[in-house]
Amino acid sequence: MVSGFADEGYGAVRDEFARNLADRGDRGAAVAVYAGGRPVVDLWAGEARSGRPWERDTAVSVFSTTKGPTTLTVQLLTDRGVLDLDTAVADYWPEFGTAEKRAITLRDVLTHRSGVITFDGYEDLLALENPWGENALIVEGIAGAAPLWEPGVRHGYHALTFGWILGEVVRRVTGRTLGTVFAEEVAAPLGLDFWIGMPAGLQDRVADLVDAPPAEDPAVAAYLALFNPSTWTGRAHFVGPQGVGTAAETFNQPAVRSAEIPAGGGIGTARSLARMYALLAAGGTLDGVTLLSPSTVKVFADEQQRGPDAVLIVETRYGLGYARPTTLQPMGPNDEAFGHGGLGGSIAFADPIAGIGFAYTPNQLLFPRLDETTRARALIDAVYR
Repeated sequence: MVSGFADEGYGAVRDEFARNLADRGDRGAAVAVYAGGRPVVDLWAGEARSGRPWERDTAVSVFSTTKGPTTLTVQLLTDRGVLDLDTAVADYWPEFGTAEKRAITLRDVLTHRSGVITFDGYEDLLALENPWGENALIVEGIAGAAPLWEPGVRHGYHALTFGWILGEVVRRVTGRTLGTVFAEEVAAPLGLDFWIGMPAGLQDRVADLVDAPPAEDPAVAAYLALFNPSTWTGRAHFVGPQGVGTAAETFNQPAVRSAEIPAGGGIGTARSLARMYALLAAGGTLDGVTLLSPSTVKVFADEQQRGPDAVLIVETRYGLGYARPTTLQPMGPNDEAFGHGGLGGSIAFADPIAGIGFAYTPNQLLFPRLDETTRARALIDAVYR
């Protein structure tokens, strides 16, 4: 049974949400929409854990959809003059300026052009009792790494180093972790239930992720086969021998939920992500709370990079930190939309033309066929209808 509300005129969203559960493989999920600065859809349904229903305050891991909140944190500090986009990362973090990385700027990292997508020995961290949470070892490894291509000449998805590099820069300039800055400067004033590093005492609210079944479509299977430790794609995602097939098993661990993984470890509600993007769609102010100037919102949203992705192979488009609409990241009919999706199906975005803030957060990971109507696209199309 679907719980929550859909305002008059948004009944199609409720219908498609129900179809996602009945026909498109959803197990448990939530979808939320703001339009014109107010909530118009807030729905949840299905199973959060075995035998436990999805409830209004159920939170879930959203993988790379986390890059939106992480980017907003950096955006906030840029708007305040604490960070400068064209300053070298090494000026903030001197240890980073080795192995041909001295000239890499914050802009290069935000546009996935730095080439620093992995580091030697990352596999050893996956075997630690607290995997992914050893930030001191991770940033040490990144500081000593060499770029896999000449910085600035191409772009390729920095699946995880994106967040750890930005996180260390934020820590150096503020004395606080990125997750803490987000909690204090973004989540608190906006009233968001979203965490980059979930407090252990709140983890009873978190839905269990469910790994995707083996791909039956040959094209999907061939693409997923690229995610192994010997490839750029696999190494950028810090995968182990099983590729992405055990992502849920890893990210369901309490220690991983508590770890600050700014590129992919965020946990929260669709309602909170939609509210965050509603603020961005409105130019930086929502319900009397101003976080950003309209000019800074536009600077980060404007397209900076487009073309074949050296890591993901397919075409990708980036603003500063935010992704722009593509087949893999649907964001409605307006090209000015910006946001980010995550592994397995979650996505959240702002559409400043329509005044939309949208978020969809499932716990069932799926890798659809190229010609398949995805769960997110069905909901997004219904919003715009």
